[in-house]
Parts: sequence; structure tokens; C-alpha cells
Amino acid sequence: MKKFIWAAMLLSGSTLAAHAQTIAAGTVSLGGSVGYSSNKNTFNTTFNNVNYSGEQKSSTFHITPSVGYFFADNIAAGLQLGYSAYSTRTTQTPNNGPVPPELDPTTNFSAGAYVQYYKMITEQFGVVGTLNGGYQNEKDYDYINNSTQISERKGSGLYTSLTPSIVFFPIPKLGLSASVGGLGYSRMSYDYPTNSGTVPAGYENKTSSLGASFGLDQLQFGGTFYFGR
Repeated sequence: MKKFIWAAMLLSGSTLAAHAQTIAAGTVSLGGSVGYSSNKNTFNTTFNNVNYSGEQKSSTFHITPSVGYFFADNIAAGLQLGYSAYSTRTTQTPNNGPVPPELDPTTNFSAGAYVQYYKMITEQFGVVGTLNGGYQNEKDYDYINNSTQISERKGSGLYTSLTPSIVFFPIPKLGLSASVGGLGYSRMSYDYPTNSGTVPAGYENKTSSLGASFGLDQLQFGGTFYFGR
């Protein structure tokens, strides 16, 4: 019985391998990915004998167009742009004092290069690993000293990430992909916020982050067209 099971597994593996397709060297890819997530939190608290209630809504949108070239079977290199916007809004009752203006979204723009490796499991289904890196700049906004005045902060730096994804080919020239996050490193250097007074002598504000981020809030869907396949 065990011999039969092992024989069936080997036969199944060889059948999948026989049907697995390669993306040949010389193929050109044009595509990208897009994602959107939102969440809402409600609160109810008491401060100085006054009961406050309200909700906070936040949303994130990102889009990443790319173009690539397969310099070897199943291995591509290319260029990639990225744009993301994050916004949050809080409403509260009672709202004592002047109503602060709504903040503009925090935005991030990136430009860089990537390398991809495709591992086709069947003729239509496979997994992809993408390693990318490049330059990014960011702009965000905040209130100054709990007032209605707004400051703007700009930053720039480098990034790199490793993202696994799955890909499905309904037709040979079109691939549909999905990913739920990955490993990433980011380093940023920020200017002194506007409307915050005189820049202190020797001012410096640099941040770096390294970590893994997976989850449905990182969900991205993509579509790529393969010329010459």
C-alpha cells in the first residue's frame, strides 16, 4: 500500500512538472498592481466629567506600474514606480473649540528596479518572488501643538523589499497575481516641519525600519501582459 502511495505521489509530481510552463528569455512584461484598505475605530471616553464619543476612519491606496524583460527563462529584471496615499479622519461629539481643518493624505512616491523569479507549478499556476529597491520620497502633515495650524514634513531615502506572490494565467499572455505583504527595509531623512519656528542648530531626523508585514491589509492584486510569450 505504501509503495502504491509513493508511486502515485511521484506520478502526480511528474505530471505537474510536465505541464509546468516556462516564461522564455526575451519576453517583455508590462503590468502592475493596485491595492486599497480601510478601517474604522469607534471610541467612548470621559475627560473632566465630559463624555466624548466618535470614530476614526483611515484608508490606504497604492498603485505600482512596472515594465520588465526576461533575460533568462523565468527570470526577469525591470523598472518599477510606486505611489501610495494614507489618510485618516476623526469625528468627535461634543466638539469643543474650533474645528481643525482636515489633514491632507500622507503620500509616498518611489522609483526603482526589481528582479523576479517565476516558479511555474502547473501550466497556469505558479509562485513569484520579487526583490526590489530604489529611491522614495514622502510628505506628511500634522497639527502644531494641538492647534488648528498645520505643519508639512518632507522626507526622502532608500527602500528594499522581498515580496512573495502567486500568479495565475487564464491565457498564456496574461498573468493575474496576488500578494499579502513581504519583508522590507526603509531608511528616511526628514526636513524640519514647516510652521514650526526656527530650525534648531544641527537638526537631524533620520529613521530606519526593518521587518515583515503580512495580512489582508497588505493585499494587492496585479495584472501583467507578456509580449512575445
